[in-house]
Amino acid sequence: MNNNKKQSEREILEEILQTLTEQKKTLEMIVPNPLRIYNNKEVMELLGVKDKYLKKLRDNGYLGFSREGDKYWYTQKDVDCFLHSFHYEPFNSDKN
Repeated sequence: MNNNKKQSEREILEEILQTLTEQKKTLEMIVPNPLRIYNNKEVMELLGVKDKYLKKLRDNGYLGFSREGDKYWYTQKDVDCFLHSFHYEPFNSDKN
C-alpha cells in the first residue's frame, strides 16, 4: 500500500508540473518577456518562416539581430519592431 501511495503522489506531482509548464507556455505567448532572446530556430517557429526568408529579412534590414560568429540572436524587441513595421490596421470594421 505504501508503494502505491508513493506512486500516486508522484503521478500527482508530475501532473502538476505538466500543468504549470503548459500554463507558462500559454502565458509567454500572451505576454512575451521583453528580455527574451531567441535563436534562429525559435524566430522561424515564432514567425512561421523558413531559414532563407529569415535571412532575407535580416539582409534587407527588416529584422534586427545580434551576431556572434555564425550565431544570430533576436530580442523580443527586435521581433516586436518587425511586426509593428508591417502591421496594418483594419480598414473595414463595419461587419454587419
